[in-house]
Amino acid sequence: MRKIYIAADGGGTKLGLCALSPSGERLCEVRVNGGINKKTAKPEEIYREVKTGAELMKEKLGGFAALGVFGYFMHNTDVFSKVFGCEAREVDEGTLGLYAAGIYGDGVLILSGTGADAYVIKDGAVLDIMGGYGAFLGDPGSGFAIGAAAINAAIDEYNGAGEKTLLTKYLCEKYPAETFRGSVYGVYAAPQPSREIADFCRECEKAADEGDGIALRIFREAANALSGFAAAGYKKYSLDKNTPYTFSGGVLRHDMEREKPLLLSYIISALEAEGIKNRVMPKGSPLYGAEEWIRRNVIKLKMNN
Repeated sequence: MRKIYIAADGGGTKLGLCALSPSGERLCEVRVNGGINKKTAKPEEIYREVKTGAELMKEKLGGFAALGVFGYFMHNTDVFSKVFGCEAREVDEGTLGLYAAGIYGDGVLILSGTGADAYVIKDGAVLDIMGGYGAFLGDPGSGFAIGAAAINAAIDEYNGAGEKTLLTKYLCEKYPAETFRGSVYGVYAAPQPSREIADFCRECEKAADEGDGIALRIFREAANALSGFAAAGYKKYSLDKNTPYTFSGGVLRHDMEREKPLLLSYIISALEAEGIKNRVMPKGSPLYGAEEWIRRNVIKLKMNN
């Protein structure tokens, strides 16, 4: 039976897994569109998503024996160990994000996905996480915060308390109902409302692309929050301003691929104004970062021994 190492990257809306040979060759990748965040998913749902990922990998490889699984598990290490029947070691998403950019030392990772924060990494350890306290306690700059602000803007316009915005139209189109209130309640009817709210970030993006002032302002505020997390980390820990920084998370990675980013240019400009200019763009996703971590910290170590 084929022996493999498994790289993992879990999030609030997805789980990515990648199989590596004992020599570090990439064998296959699978993705499960289901979150493994304990704040928003039940234990049985998390187990199901990880199990589904293992089964998809088994189908691609025709069976396997796992030598170890490493990556970001959203603190579900016991689930990964049980499903794959091997050692499971969690690596913080800050380190994986830096590895994805080829940064193997000190650095700052600005992350925006379902949630948002900035990791401060020094001497191989996480010094601190700026922000990232969860959807219900803030997370400005996150997909959830952008989506929630967009939905609330639609509600304000409908109530006559806010400015005119395309977001109202997009909300009603995404959740068709006989009344506007019914459309709003469509969010609550979803299996995971927090994930649904984060997903509305895409509708806000469409409105911004059409020049909607409210949507553009929401993205500008998100960019300010994200640059603020990073700047606070540099200041709090007196980091050399030449310490590199990079980006991660579904929202920011999607923004990087746009012809006209809604977040990235504002974040970069704000940090440059603070004298922070050593930007390194990621070479791949955090899953790629997990692969690199395994190659450098597990496979290379075994080969050297």
